[in-house]
Amino acid sequence: MELYNDGNQDEKFFPIGEDNKGAVPSPSPWPDDVPDNQGALQQTAMVEEEVEIPFSPPQPRTLTDTGLSLAFLTDLALKTIYYAGTPSAAHLTERMALAPAIVQQILAVLSEDHLCEVTGSSNIMAGNYRYRLTATGISRVKDALERSRYAGPAPVTIDHYIEVMEHQREQRPELSKQTIEEALSELVLAPEAADSLARTLHSGRCALLYGPSGNGKTVLLEALARHLEGQVLVPYAIYAYGHIIRVFDSTVHVPVRGRGKLGLPIQNSEESENAPKSDERWVVVRRPAVIVGGELGEESLELAYDPVSRFYQSPSHLKAQGGMLAVDDFGRQRIRPEDLLSRWLTPLERGWYSVTFHTGEKVSVPFDVHLLFATNLKVELLLDQPFLRRILYKVEIPSPGPDEFKEILRKACEERSMAAVEETLDYIVQRLYGNAADRPRASYAGDILDIVVESAKYDEAEPALSPETFEKAYRLFVPGRAESASDIGSHKG
Repeated sequence: MELYNDGNQDEKFFPIGEDNKGAVPSPSPWPDDVPDNQGALQQTAMVEEEVEIPFSPPQPRTLTDTGLSLAFLTDLALKTIYYAGTPSAAHLTERMALAPAIVQQILAVLSEDHLCEVTGSSNIMAGNYRYRLTATGISRVKDALERSRYAGPAPVTIDHYIEVMEHQREQRPELSKQTIEEALSELVLAPEAADSLARTLHSGRCALLYGPSGNGKTVLLEALARHLEGQVLVPYAIYAYGHIIRVFDSTVHVPVRGRGKLGLPIQNSEESENAPKSDERWVVVRRPAVIVGGELGEESLELAYDPVSRFYQSPSHLKAQGGMLAVDDFGRQRIRPEDLLSRWLTPLERGWYSVTFHTGEKVSVPFDVHLLFATNLKVELLLDQPFLRRILYKVEIPSPGPDEFKEILRKACEERSMAAVEETLDYIVQRLYGNAADRPRASYAGDILDIVVESAKYDEAEPALSPETFEKAYRLFVPGRAESASDIGSHKG
């Protein structure tokens, strides 16, 4: 679920001014049962852990501190009121992620211009006054929505974004040995391959993982994503040259409950209320990890402009700032490998990447990712030597040997709650490796066991791995009826 309106709400406008009190309010992008004091983050998955960000931008105290114009902020407030119906000032403060004093100043301007009015209050607290749009306000919000339907937290300026990203780049930790070992523990690799992988990942440098399909390259990338340690700051959105770029993505970013203060412990700790507050336009998230595959095309490298919502979605490498960006099935994207590397390797070396708006303006932003590529294509056919030299680390993920395959098969049995009888495991390994010209892939273990389990369901029996059930699955797994282990050993699918 998104943290804020994505600009795709109902197009219909509902007048709710003085002359239209009985009209139905506009659909709200916020659930009705959300407490005002929980802010935007309650709509996405969060994790409970100590905030480790060593710094956090201080909360803007004045309109000037936000870097945004009064006209922009009044339009944003109008859209927020429109979607919320009759929000309180406290509600607006949370939704716009601004200081109460700034929101009160904006509301004062809207009231003076007869764009909104007070409808009542649950008590005498000013923060609980509720506001609604007047007829003039409805007309004004139509114009605002024509310019952009964005109605989320106030964006940060591009200059502010660059400043924070540069600071984070200096603080980004290396992948620790423990994190790498935890990720690699999910795979069964030959000692030489595991050692090469560990050294490569610890370097933090761009790397290419290659080898036959089905041997764990994708599993490794996913394991790294799960075990990636550390936290970064991500803005909800960026404002540049009159355009809004949405950055926070709930499918990528996992917020950490609790906020860091400028050089101080987390905000939830018992401290003086006079301590500096953090800028709520930024979210503390776990270090992001983005894995892209064959769907990646040239358009995926640019800002994605939505002509309906009239704001931009950030590309994957912008969402991965401070974390990991991995290209799986490298060479099978909708963009030539050379073109993709040209677009990313030079910015990675320089630390900057240029994005272009549909109006033609360009802006350079920091490019801080741990870039990894994984392919099952032959490296010498995939890239020429100049490009290969620019990728310092190149690690082969080979097919498993007999000992590794036996352990993979044993773990696959445990995952499916099946008994792993030693004699049966030895039989299968001998069957697959006895006359095989090519080593079986690591994925064969799970694939064959899945056939065993599904065949047992057909027979209305308990799944069990034995030479007999293996042979049945083996015949189904290999095209045609196999007569020797060399058949499955040469299987390419």
